[in-house]
Amino acid sequence: MRNKIFKIGGRVLLISCLLLSFSCKKLLDVSPEDAVEAKNNYRNINDANAAVIGIYGQLQTIADRYMVLNELRGDLVSPTINADRYLREISEHNVSADNPWADPKPFYKIIMNCNDALANFKIMLRDAKFRQEEYNQRYADIIAVRAWLYLQVGIHWGNVPYVTDPLASIDDLKDSSKFPKVSFNDLLDKLIASMQGIYLDGYTSTTATGSNSNSLLTTVDGYSTGLMFINKRCLLGDLNLWRGNYTDASTQYRYVTEQGYRNDQGAGNISFWQYKATYSNFNIVYNIGSDEQSLKDDNTDVAGWRSIFGSTAQGTDISAEWIWTMPFDKNFAPTNPFIDLFSNQGGRYLLTASQFAMDKWNSETQANGFPYDARGKLSVRTVNGKPVIMKPLYLYLNGPNFTALNPLQKQGRWLLYRTATLNLHFAEAACRDNYLDVAYALTNAGVIQVFSGIFPTRAVVGTGRNVPTDATNIMITHRPAPYDLDARYGDVPSYRGPWNRQIGTRSRANLNWLPTSLINNAPNAGGDQIGLENAIIQEDAEELAFEGQRWGDLLRVSLHRNDMSFIAEAVYQKLLRDGNPNASTAKAKLLSKDGVYLPFKM
Repeated sequence: MRNKIFKIGGRVLLISCLLLSFSCKKLLDVSPEDAVEAKNNYRNINDANAAVIGIYGQLQTIADRYMVLNELRGDLVSPTINADRYLREISEHNVSADNPWADPKPFYKIIMNCNDALANFKIMLRDAKFRQEEYNQRYADIIAVRAWLYLQVGIHWGNVPYVTDPLASIDDLKDSSKFPKVSFNDLLDKLIASMQGIYLDGYTSTTATGSNSNSLLTTVDGYSTGLMFINKRCLLGDLNLWRGNYTDASTQYRYVTEQGYRNDQGAGNISFWQYKATYSNFNIVYNIGSDEQSLKDDNTDVAGWRSIFGSTAQGTDISAEWIWTMPFDKNFAPTNPFIDLFSNQGGRYLLTASQFAMDKWNSETQANGFPYDARGKLSVRTVNGKPVIMKPLYLYLNGPNFTALNPLQKQGRWLLYRTATLNLHFAEAACRDNYLDVAYALTNAGVIQVFSGIFPTRAVVGTGRNVPTDATNIMITHRPAPYDLDARYGDVPSYRGPWNRQIGTRSRANLNWLPTSLINNAPNAGGDQIGLENAIIQEDAEELAFEGQRWGDLLRVSLHRNDMSFIAEAVYQKLLRDGNPNASTAKAKLLSKDGVYLPFKM
């Protein structure tokens, strides 16, 4: 067994410094050339915490890679004139052998460190250096990180080696006889099995966190560490969604959406709006209501949809939307990589929104009649005459006219998973499970509107709802779990179900509802499943653009349909509308199932 833990260089990773229960200087004293004997570093619970924290810190080093592979390979992001040939290759799906973005080793290096930590945790347990419960908690933390990394590897490289034992060197993976590749579906089965055997719950009363350990949950310098860990149930739901286990996926998603309800303990509001797209949080709003220029898209917007990405608050509103996010601090390494990728102030401005992305937002109509989806105007802004992707930059470009008040202070967040992601994946699973009306409600109109008997009456977002005087029976009682969503809202007697405020991401964005022809209110009968799934993936694009979800959304649907034309056409349209002469070549490649994966070279 390998007896050396991962190396931590002289530059301290932010997450490590924030979460360590002992001095950061301990890490600063380790040089990049040194390795530390495991027996001297897995002595007690603090050392086990340090292993968890160090691995999470390493995730930040692949943030730019995560964004490039998951967004630039898709249809919403294009390279600017400043981009080099390697980024252009990724966008055009014509990757050369030396392309650094297509190298799987950065993912596998962290996976190998996960394997080392897990092996040493077992030794600690054997030697009674921590209790069984403490072992189970930290074991679960590392298993979840490894599963997430392997999911990313499978999404982008397809058939890959699956290694769970510690290795002396990552170069050992080059021996295919010892480490044969497994198919993506086999990989998913292994990841689901590994996740099913761990502690899945680790929540505080008001926020979700992937860590089960109270010693890892704190607030340091304004950063809530509870949002820095993978939510294990969201991850298990996603793994099942990828594998086609739709009821299992929905079960996990439903559990997370109702977490606040279980933990409310009489607080009043948490039960109704946490982890659901509700009318009380993050709506597209206007200062006046009838004037397009009154859209809250400036720095005064502290309550609307844009504040999801630009608010510096760490309070309950942000915790109601964000489930997993990591901070980049101006005082710690690594430097926020998104500034170089997206900003034309203080950055290299390598990537921007595709014309195809803008066309998607401009194809919508809002409930107030404006011919666009306002989320586009809040996601992409014109800065210095250029279109700039703003979601990852709102904490950096926060001066007048969205200029960097101090270009050298490159703070920001890595936005990984939030309420909208959870609800849209829940909708996709429900649609695939043929509960189209549930999927429609989650995406578009809200459970109470679809199942109250007054559908399709539409209320104006944020001004109240058109609900019956006595709505105590509004519950999807004729649906089996996990689709029996309780949206009861009545006063005789008084009762509020946990879903009564949920309105869906489209209504939250103040958009017109999707056509009712997409659904049939009878369970497992009728409706347009493919049409509704298309609409959900379109909504994914407009709500979750530039958050690292896009390539996975396109690929997953293509694989489930066994029709690669879905993803091929999306990329073709991006390249075509950007005037790229390689559009047809890219489309032809992506029509093959093998063509959607990067070449796996170690």
